[in-house]
Amino acid sequence: MRLAALAVLAALGVAVPPVARGAEALSGAQLFVRPDKGNCIACHQVPEGAGPKTRSDLGPRLEGVRMRALGRERLRALLDDPMANNPDTLMPPFGRHKILDAAQIDRLIDYLDALP
Repeated sequence: MRLAALAVLAALGVAVPPVARGAEALSGAQLFVRPDKGNCIACHQVPEGAGPKTRSDLGPRLEGVRMRALGRERLRALLDDPMANNPDTLMPPFGRHKILDAAQIDRLIDYLDALP
């Protein structure tokens, strides 16, 4: 239904904003700041130039060296269900609750892995 509505809008020449197109093609950096997806920026800081400046300090600062030391599989486990290792965490289980699908988690891991 949604695709049909988007097709009608496109046929009429109506510009469809990126938010209305869904999150399938969003980059890891975009997922990191999207309130309806990762919204990681609400709790985490990243190095200057890698994302918006924020005073968020609920979660740890995300530095590239630390992300690469954790490794892709550990990052995937943390994003999928951080409560598996820390039941008291406030971080949502993005994969388990289907906030992010597997491809989106992969793009987010790519972003975290590339941080300076």
